[in-house]
Amino acid sequence: MYKCKFVLILFLISFPFFSYSHEGATGIIKERMDKFKESKNLMRTINKSFSEDNFNVITQSAKKLNKWANEMHKYFPKGSEASSSNKSEASDNIWSDPEGFKEAIEKFQISSAKLIKISQNKNIDDTVSSFREVAASCKGCHQQFRN
Repeated sequence: MYKCKFVLILFLISFPFFSYSHEGATGIIKERMDKFKESKNLMRTINKSFSEDNFNVITQSAKKLNKWANEMHKYFPKGSEASSSNKSEASDNIWSDPEGFKEAIEKFQISSAKLIKISQNKNIDDTVSSFREVAASCKGCHQQFRN
């Protein structure tokens, strides 16, 4: 139980509540906000599943995260950066440092794929450790590429 509480605390620190509202967002910006909200919910689902040793839910949620990781780049076209007319919190760094953003996405892709594989072994310690890597990839990207 101690381990699960630690993971929850780590998760809450890594994923601050979104400060923006979907109200007013449209098009690709709203779509990506919805995808990030879904991703956040999947992370919460995984975290909750640790206390239940529900590896099926962990694996299925990790697969959805990995799918998002592999399509994420499509949701950041030029012109969807933050401005006074939209609700985006996307940093200009996404477009000024496209290689850095690509590397950040790749970390998410790799860590979420690893979580799928590790969770299938049904070892809670290894799965929690892998989950922490996913959370760290998200946190690192948000620190660098989110306003």
